[in-house]
Amino acid sequence: VTFADQSAYDAKIVGFDQDKDVAVLRIDAPKDKLRPIPIGVSADLLVGQKVYAIGNPFGLDHTLTTGVISGLRREISSAATGRPIQDVIQTDAAINPGNSGGPLLDSSGSLIGINTAIYSPSGASSGVGFSIPVDTVNGIVDQLVKFGKVTRPILGIKFAPDQSVEQLGVSGVLVLDAPPNGPAGKA
Repeated sequence: VTFADQSAYDAKIVGFDQDKDVAVLRIDAPKDKLRPIPIGVSADLLVGQKVYAIGNPFGLDHTLTTGVISGLRREISSAATGRPIQDVIQTDAAINPGNSGGPLLDSSGSLIGINTAIYSPSGASSGVGFSIPVDTVNGIVDQLVKFGKVTRPILGIKFAPDQSVEQLGVSGVLVLDAPPNGPAGKA
């Protein structure tokens, strides 16, 4: 990990959540070098609110871009797993390849999100970037620190794909199986 003063330190991965593109690192640096960022609250964010994104776009260290919150509670697909990521923050602050994992800050410098994705057919910033809200990140980080991974509840059912359900004219979820040793099978 390289700091703004160009000092570099080794880091170890404590845990990583592939679905949300969030990692916790343990940095082997003197305590006086580590200054935590103030943690904000994402539940109170407003569309139009000024934001700042910090990252390393295209290898350009410590880049700061500005913008506003363009939308709230958006849903995107994880680039790594294809699974949905719900309730993300949409911003027009320039986010490019290399910004993923960087902070999204409010006007007081508090962390309100972690930059995770852009919408761009060309791969460059199109003014549509997405960040995981800090309230979500806090829960992920707690689990990564305690367990090294994130565990999510499961129903324990196998269900039909949406396309099959639509073709059959079924409303809702069509359950195909509830394995006896899974949560639904035991219920």
